[in-house]
Amino acid sequence: MTVTKLEPQKRRKDRWSVYLDGEFAFGLGEVDLLYYKLREGAEISLERVEYIRDQIVLTEASQKALDYLSYRPRTVKEVEKKLTGDYAPDIITRVMDMLYSYKYIDDAAYAAEYVKERASAGYGPRKIEWELRERGVGRELIDAALEQVEGERVRIAAAALRARYRNKPVMDDKERSRAFGFLARRGFDAETADEALRLL
Repeated sequence: MTVTKLEPQKRRKDRWSVYLDGEFAFGLGEVDLLYYKLREGAEISLERVEYIRDQIVLTEASQKALDYLSYRPRTVKEVEKKLTGDYAPDIITRVMDMLYSYKYIDDAAYAAEYVKERASAGYGPRKIEWELRERGVGRELIDAALEQVEGERVRIAAAALRARYRNKPVMDDKERSRAFGFLARRGFDAETADEALRLL
């Protein structure tokens, strides 16, 4: 196999994309690039390529994913996006398989916990659904997670209003309209907003 191109990576200036026989093979840090004597036109054996991918690139990609997950839980899409651009698709697949096997990523559990946290912060189903879809969670998982707060919509909306207005009653039409808009932006439907306003 021949190193046909070495290209600095855009996101990380200390890493280089290595192309073998015209195809992207892996990314390597500058120190490893020098250590393995990789330069354009150099020949490299398949055994050496597999060693670099298995022992260096895969280990580095796995550590990057684990570091990313150490700050807070992430969705599958978020982790894949973090790795994309730095690593080849097959490396990303192997990292994701490892994360699945150790239950480091679980979109169903992520969605359930996310719904709980956002609902307690006063956000409604529509807003929460949009946020989860942005994070790559599937519709079925979102629907299942939202079921845990289905019967609490009015209570959550009313609690959001109480926090917003500090328990003061919303009396005139102008203020009611503003309160209605506030709940709509928080992700509550019109029926829920009406019921919450009556409670307040």
